[in-house]
Amino acid sequence: MNTLYKFLDGLLAFAYKYIMWFLVFITPAHPFLYLIFTLLGLDFVTGIAKSKKLNEPITSKRMRDTTIKFVWYSVAVLAAFFIENTFFPGASLYLTKLIGGYITLTEFKSLLENVSVLTGIDLWTLVQAKVTDYFNTKLKINDKKDETN
Repeated sequence: MNTLYKFLDGLLAFAYKYIMWFLVFITPAHPFLYLIFTLLGLDFVTGIAKSKKLNEPITSKRMRDTTIKFVWYSVAVLAAFFIENTFFPGASLYLTKLIGGYITLTEFKSLLENVSVLTGIDLWTLVQAKVTDYFNTKLKINDKKDETN
């Protein structure tokens, strides 16, 4: 019994060390994961509120979809991070930022669609117009700088 206890204690210590190493290794990717998880949570809450407002049934399948997205989004961001750091160390591929950014924008759009149904205001169109105006202004400023040079 004492040998089994020592074995399990050593196994647990090894597991703790491995988990800590893993957490330290993925530390640069954690802001993306936090943002994605926050947006998923907000999308989940607003999705339930939207379903109640539209008198749609709240099903376990739709809730399971959120859990599945939570897992696969994490896998996608971590896989991008591992590929970028393992195969291209020191290179600026921005693979993690591209994958994380795409997932973030997807969830942000879904969140805005839910809030739009709840408030009756098309927020996605408003945000899209503001972003377009911002970039058009920046392009005009850069064009003027190029003409003066």
